[in-house]
Formats: sequence, C-alpha cells, structure tokens
Amino acid sequence: MDAYIPWYYTAVGLAIVTLGFSYVLGKALGVSGSWARLVTRNNDREVRLAEASFVGNPQLFEDALMAATIREFGEKEVNDFLASRQKKQPTKQSSKPEDTIKKMPSRVPWSAHFTFLIFLALGGVAGSMIRGTFSLQFDLGEFHTQMFGGSYVSMLVLLIGGLMVGFGTQLGGGCTSGHGLSGVSRLTPASLIATGCFFGAAIIFSFAFKLFVAGGI
Repeated sequence: MDAYIPWYYTAVGLAIVTLGFSYVLGKALGVSGSWARLVTRNNDREVRLAEASFVGNPQLFEDALMAATIREFGEKEVNDFLASRQKKQPTKQSSKPEDTIKKMPSRVPWSAHFTFLIFLALGGVAGSMIRGTFSLQFDLGEFHTQMFGGSYVSMLVLLIGGLMVGFGTQLGGGCTSGHGLSGVSRLTPASLIATGCFFGAAIIFSFAFKLFVAGGI
C-alpha cells in the first residue's frame, strides 16, 4: 500500500470538510481559531452575559452601537455619513419593523471547536490505521533528531516554534486552514495575500536552511 493517500482523494475530503463546517456552523474553518476558542473558553460566560441584554432586543444593540459611534466620531460626522450613504443607495422601507433589524450572529460554542480538534486527531489515527502504518512515535523523525537532538534542546525548539506559529496565526488572523482553505476557496483578497506570504516564506526558509545549515540543496 502507498505511504500516502492520493492527493485527489485528500483534496476532495478537505473540500467536503471545509464546506461542511461552513454549512453546519455558519463559520469559516480554522484550526488556530478553534484552538484559540478552546484556550479562551472561560471568557465565553462573560461574553454571553454581556450579549444577554442584546440577544432578545437587537434594536437595543443597534442603538448602543450608534451611540458608541457618535461618541467616537461626533454626531455631525455620523449624520453626514448617513446622509451621503442614503443619497448613493436609497434604502427601501419595510412594512415590518422586524425585517429591518438583523439578528445578532450566534457564537459557535467552544465544545464544537473541541469536538473538531478531537476528531482532527482521530482522523489522523484512522488514516494511518487504514494505510497500515499506525505506530506510536515520540519524536519528529530522524532528520529532526539529527538536527536538534533528542534532549531538552529539541523540546525547546518545538516550544519556541509553537509560540512563533501561535503568535503568527493570531497576528495574521488565520493559518493554513483559515486562510489557505477557507479564505482562498472563497477568493478572499486578504487570504490570498496571507497564504502567498506564509507559503512563500516557508519555501524560502526551507531552501535557506538546507543550503546554510544542512550543507547544500
């Protein structure tokens, strides 16, 4: 049996997972985002309490948002902006007031993100078992051990690398799944730029690392 599943199978699988995640939860798929929600799950209660007064009364949220906007920019600036927008795109008045009020978007519970991350790991286990290559391994392979050793130095490298990845994904607003899968599939400009940047940087770094550290390409 081949060491890897053919790329076209995994491409279809990733498309199904990405679109299914978006369809079921109404949110873009993102591994780093799910991990961040899991880590900050204790904040969910505070957010729910803060949103409680607005959920049953969306008009109250709209009024509060307008008041905050006026405090920030001034009443004249806000009125001028609303007047210019109405001239460019007149809005139709609905006979039903509730039709003009948008519902507040619901937050995906942290338990859904936890379930996603658990099944992400289980999917890897299932894939290796199907290929007949499942085994417990406590290192990242021969090359990583050769470069960084198997002592505390290796663990330190992993820790620093993990912190850098976490900082980068939060700074960039997504990772290879959030930008690369969800964003690029929807042709989001920010995701196209972000994906090009971090994949380009990875290619440049890998060649530079192999040239200057590993001793040749």
